Amino acid sequence: MRADRRQLCWTMLDVERLVDEDHPVRAIWELAGRLDLSAFVDRIGSLEGGAGRPAFDPQLLVSLWIYAYSRGIGSAREVERRCEHDPGFRWLTGLLIINHHTLSDFRLAHHDALDEVFTQVLGILSAEGLITLQTVMHDGTKITAQAGPSSFKQEEQIRKHLAAAREHVAAMGDSRNEETPRQAAARERARRERGERLEQALVHVQQISQANPCFRFTSDRNPL
Repeated sequence: MRADRRQLCWTMLDVERLVDEDHPVRAIWELAGRLDLSAFVDRIGSLEGGAGRPAFDPQLLVSLWIYAYSRGIGSAREVERRCEHDPGFRWLTGLLIINHHTLSDFRLAHHDALDEVFTQVLGILSAEGLITLQTVMHDGTKITAQAGPSSFKQEEQIRKHLAAAREHVAAMGDSRNEETPRQAAARERARRERGERLEQALVHVQQISQANPCFRFTSDRNPL
């Protein structure tokens, strides 16, 4: 029996079970909920009971960006895509659809203030060992933020995590960009290397096929 991945089906989904109880996204949501986000409400053009489109909760938008940054994602379009299939993003949104324009506009409207919020939250959660910042590249320098269980209470270590978080936030770049030139080059390099490895694998398969008639190889299918 072959798997049919083109089929459409209806399924029941328990959103709360999309992520484990100790998933980092839960810590991000909880900490964001303890922040004073009133300043981010001032520039929202639609208020409950008034005219205009419904506005998304600032806690949700802040949490989405913090979680995205913790995963090394700085593109609003990529965050939108992740909301369609990534369990952490789907849990955060409660399966709501948030387009990249909303995400990007919010990020740009509060750029400096959000930079500081992201730095503080990412640094604190990293120092507490609740998240691990994915390594990103910024001007050729690898940036990581990871702590052992015995270090997170020390002021000096927390300061280091905050500094690493600040660099991490800066490395994310402009949220309007689909990807940075470095990311584009890395993606193209990975695609090329993958193709080369597949070509080499096909050579090995053909060699086995010729040596063993019982092992059949179909050469007219494109592995890429």
